[in-house]
Amino acid sequence: MNNKTLGIIIIVFGGLVLYSEQEYAWVISAVSIGIGSGIYFWKDK
Repeated sequence: MNNKTLGIIIIVFGGLVLYSEQEYAWVISAVSIGIGSGIYFWKDK
C-alpha cells in the first residue's frame, strides 16, 4: 500500500468521524484529516 492510498483512507475515515454523534468527534476528524493529507503529499523515493 503506497502513501497516496493510505492518505485517502485516513482522510475518508476523518470525514466519516465528523458525522458521529460523539462530543469531540470534530477533534478526531481534524487530526485524522491533517495526518491523512500529510501522508498523501509525502514524497515517495
